Amino acid sequence: MRIYLSLLLGVCGIASAQLTPVPPPSTGMPAHPFFITKTWVVGGVGDWDYMAMDPQAHQLFIAHGPTVQVIDVESGSVAGVVKGLREAHSIVLSAEGTYGYVSDGPADMVRVFDRRDFEVIASIPTGPSPRSMVLDPTSGLLFVVGSQTTASGNTPAGSARNAPTQRARSSRESSSSTMSPGGAASTVTVIDVERRAQLAEIVLPGSLGFAQGDGNGRVYITVSDRDQILRFDAAAIGSAVHRAIDAQRVPATENAATTQSGADRSSAKPPVLDWTVGAKANVPSDAYPIAIRLDSNCEHPRALAMDTAHDRLFAACSNLRMVVLNAANGQVVSALPIGIGADAIGYDPDRGLIFTANGGSDGSLTIIRQDVTDTYSVIQTLPTRQNARSLAIDPDNGEVYLATVIYGAELNRPPINGAPLKMSAVDSSFQVLVVGN
Repeated sequence: MRIYLSLLLGVCGIASAQLTPVPPPSTGMPAHPFFITKTWVVGGVGDWDYMAMDPQAHQLFIAHGPTVQVIDVESGSVAGVVKGLREAHSIVLSAEGTYGYVSDGPADMVRVFDRRDFEVIASIPTGPSPRSMVLDPTSGLLFVVGSQTTASGNTPAGSARNAPTQRARSSRESSSSTMSPGGAASTVTVIDVERRAQLAEIVLPGSLGFAQGDGNGRVYITVSDRDQILRFDAAAIGSAVHRAIDAQRVPATENAATTQSGADRSSAKPPVLDWTVGAKANVPSDAYPIAIRLDSNCEHPRALAMDTAHDRLFAACSNLRMVVLNAANGQVVSALPIGIGADAIGYDPDRGLIFTANGGSDGSLTIIRQDVTDTYSVIQTLPTRQNARSLAIDPDNGEVYLATVIYGAELNRPPINGAPLKMSAVDSSFQVLVVGN
């Protein structure tokens, strides 16, 4: 009888399972794990920074030293090179497919290039050492994040990536008036892409880093030394900047002998708006960014991605965590472990996957699955290569692209007196790792 009842219960259980399928556990490995499918050796010299993907043209743009390399992702070959730069950092591609923008750090410029022949066609001045950028399509404004400046206005040694850090206060979110005065400040240059003109340079407190937009008028920028993410209203900033430009054009006194001519006005230097605390600037309340304060789950945020459909921010943090934030109120939705040295993060909305490129140690790629809006789990940690810290995603096929270089030692010059081997990048070994499943 006991055997019969067991068999009967087993059959009922099978029937129930067939009627109501049970999903696999959220921590389960994917049916087809990701792996490095190809390696494209593209060569070139110098350090590298951000990458951008053009899925329509099937081209991958890589900021690499004094150039932007353009890779044909169907063949893995170099399709073109944007030259005439001192050091490329961030790349933004216009939606209509004609132009590209690259921040040229040492030149304090944004270079505009034609994506048909990869020639630089314009140069737009910026604040000091521009790096990360984001283009807001609703306002037509390009926001360019520059490196830190001190209270005296000088740019300290080192980039924003290596900026000093300090622990943030515990409050979650505040307005601009609560940001502490003193310390370092950074610049955000506002550019009108249609006119290819710098409108203004805004000085803000803290070490500003990576910029990410939602495509609907909101721009988010990490502040690594304050454990914050700033939320900007692009339209409000545009209005404030234009008011500042108009005020700058007004003569100092009503009885001035002459007013500025049209030529003088058009050539007037763009205003520098000091919005740091203590500067006594009359900043419109809707234009000043709101600071989303992060808790201990995220220390020194480095990179951002966004799920615009559900208003969720993904922040890769220096304490080996990725946090999911409600972009509307800054609340932490989830926190997950990631690898060392996460310098880039990407979101694939069609497949519900988040990737962090962890360039520290031996290198890894953390793959996180978004099961529903607010359910996340790490499904795979893929070993990659040392310093594989830059990332781009092809939305067409879900492939992930990582950039790195091979490091080696010059054995014909052995160290003396017991000194360690000096490792350096091997010439022409710069490469792209293609990750798929």
